[in-house]
Amino acid sequence: MPANKPLTKADTVALWHAVDAYTAQVKILRTLPDVPPAELAVEQQRVQQAKQALRKVNALRKQAL
Repeated sequence: MPANKPLTKADTVALWHAVDAYTAQVKILRTLPDVPPAELAVEQQRVQQAKQALRKVNALRKQAL
């Protein structure tokens, strides 16, 4: 995406769907018996970082309106 193109609501919705899908995958990981707790903790931390980043992007988009 060119730097001069504004961030749209559709962009943030697409990101939300991606983060939601990743969250669902991590929830499934929790149900698997052979996933090491350390790996699960890393994935849960990544989900939290992705959610925080999504909130920041959404706030930036709203500021640009």
